Amino acid sequence: MPDPFAGLTTQRPIRRDEPLHPYTTWKVGGTARWFWEPDGDALSDVLRRCRETGIPVRVLGRGSNVLIDSRGFDGLVICLRNSFTDIEVEGSTVRAGAGVQLPKLARTASRAGIAGFGFLVGIPGSVGGGTAMNAGLTAKGRREISTVLEAATVVDLASGETATVPASELGLDYRQSKLAEKRWMVTEAVFRGPSMGDPKELMSEIRSHMADRHAKQPLDRRTAGSTFKQPAGGAAAGWYIENAGLKGCSIGSAMISHKHANWIENTGAATSDDIRNLVEHIQESVASRFGVALDPEVTFLI
Repeated sequence: MPDPFAGLTTQRPIRRDEPLHPYTTWKVGGTARWFWEPDGDALSDVLRRCRETGIPVRVLGRGSNVLIDSRGFDGLVICLRNSFTDIEVEGSTVRAGAGVQLPKLARTASRAGIAGFGFLVGIPGSVGGGTAMNAGLTAKGRREISTVLEAATVVDLASGETATVPASELGLDYRQSKLAEKRWMVTEAVFRGPSMGDPKELMSEIRSHMADRHAKQPLDRRTAGSTFKQPAGGAAAGWYIENAGLKGCSIGSAMISHKHANWIENTGAATSDDIRNLVEHIQESVASRFGVALDPEVTFLI
């Protein structure tokens, strides 16, 4: 097959047949026909070439909260983990590129004395992916990116056009936005803290928060974070899974964590089918036992 990107000049090469599992926290995923870590100047040209040649495009951030099919993806994967990584602070405002890790955003804001970001320190995602899914926590009160987000700069994957969109127009709700529906890729976001505080106290809160997460969640294992959203008006998803007797249940090398029932661990060489089948088994078991429908928080990238 001729190279559809021949003649394009990019700072980083567009690679062919790139294994995707190293780019995910589950360490699961097949091969991408094309793979690129973008530079801003060439982004519109690459997207235009994809439109002209009919190449489908998917965006990958830090690879958390996503399951990539082990059979791979016959298109271009744009990976942002090493792109758009600038971060700037001015007063109570933080401007961060899509590739900035959420823990770095939390620590940068807290060291600058900007309150309201500490809950992001334990979320292993990026600004781009975190904005797209309105990442956050439900323990000890619901806290989400939408509480500190002012606006996002997005690129329309269909047209290649760039726009800055106020947070109020992104359709941010519990673990969702309209970014995927619109096929918008975040390149930068602007955040504003609700108040200022003592940097030492804010950093102390971050250390306390991380200690609590290490005690309750399998952060040292290959996982994708919480597997299911919290059911409306009920107990936490992990409560239903644990009380259905599913802790430690496994299919292939995918296992429900003994430490936190809403986390699935890759204990060896799990495939996407292992994880999908375990997700479905959990849903069926919880529905049968409690009449509760669990909705995956994980995005399935195929």
